Amino acid sequence: MKTDIRDKEKNIIERKNKNKFKDNKLSKTLLPMLVPIGMIFFSFFVGAIIMLIFGYDPIQAYVSLIRGAFVGNFNITQTLLNSVPLIFTGLAVAFAFRCGLFNIGAEGQLYLGSLASTYIATAIILPAILHVPLILIAGALAGGLWAFLPGILKAKTGSHEVITTMMMSWIGVFLSSYIIRNILKDPRTDLPVSKTIYKSAELIKIDKILPIPALKGTRLHIGFFIAILTALLIWYILKKTTIGYEVRAVGFNPYASEYAGISIGKNIILALFISGMLAGLAGSVEIAGLHHKLWDRYSAMYGFTGIAVALLAKNNPIGVIFAAILFGATQAGGKSMQLDANVPVDMTDILEGIVIFAVAAEEIIKMFIRAREKRRLAQIGTT
Repeated sequence: MKTDIRDKEKNIIERKNKNKFKDNKLSKTLLPMLVPIGMIFFSFFVGAIIMLIFGYDPIQAYVSLIRGAFVGNFNITQTLLNSVPLIFTGLAVAFAFRCGLFNIGAEGQLYLGSLASTYIATAIILPAILHVPLILIAGALAGGLWAFLPGILKAKTGSHEVITTMMMSWIGVFLSSYIIRNILKDPRTDLPVSKTIYKSAELIKIDKILPIPALKGTRLHIGFFIAILTALLIWYILKKTTIGYEVRAVGFNPYASEYAGISIGKNIILALFISGMLAGLAGSVEIAGLHHKLWDRYSAMYGFTGIAVALLAKNNPIGVIFAAILFGATQAGGKSMQLDANVPVDMTDILEGIVIFAVAAEEIIKMFIRAREKRRLAQIGTT
């Protein structure tokens, strides 16, 4: 009889422990997802207050923003087009973050990728099946090599990557400006733009391979699918490969990693090189898929917005996709907000800035959560 009672008590305790484990596991899974979503809503709430202060109608503004981003084939495809370079630059920043590095030079790496791709796309004639992969590889390598030097300096001399990547970024931007105006410039115009790339170097429009009426005539190209596949590949590398494990280990604790036999210097160089490759791909895909020629200063600060995308996604490659689409939507809907609600398009920049600030303030929220948990445990201990 006593044995039966003990068995029942043991089963009850085991069930309680299992439920607690499930609750903890669920909270660990949901919390990283819910916090950024909460920060987005908080940002739009603060944005509404700012609009009210300056005499604008926030409801009309947000309705116009949503309509301009997600209502109608053109608006939806424009949102997705805006998200393509942001997925690549967001991945670039996120990958470096995973190694404990802050690559803020993605803008310059993007321009170097654009330069290399444009040169290959205007100087060589090849079948499309060879031309497109070649320009993508060239752009990725150019961006990776532009980030390679900061990686070497960080690994060998300890120089801070924030300073070196920023310096290399501006060098890349101004160098590309010089090359566009003096080497790659189209002689038929006085505008600072390169010659148009060959047709064989262009990325196929999605409506050519997917006969969906909603996509017919839109500018959306397969670069969007390339960006999605790249995000999945980076997730796989980080989660399932030795390279990803070592990169994450160095980012988590470099001293313990070194003690375990992982080379810190090698992984710093590798992480920045891969990060630069991803940013270079952003430039390649923009030239081959959308612009078909390289304009001076064509980037809408994609490299710097990629920092915000990575922060909002918590450096998760899958999260980068959704964060990039969100920022792409604000850019696409900003014009409608200005036309329909008479709210300056600069308000979208303010919203993005609030999102960045809110996400960066997550540690404060975590501090309050930990304090509340301590109080709860203390109350349980006294009862």
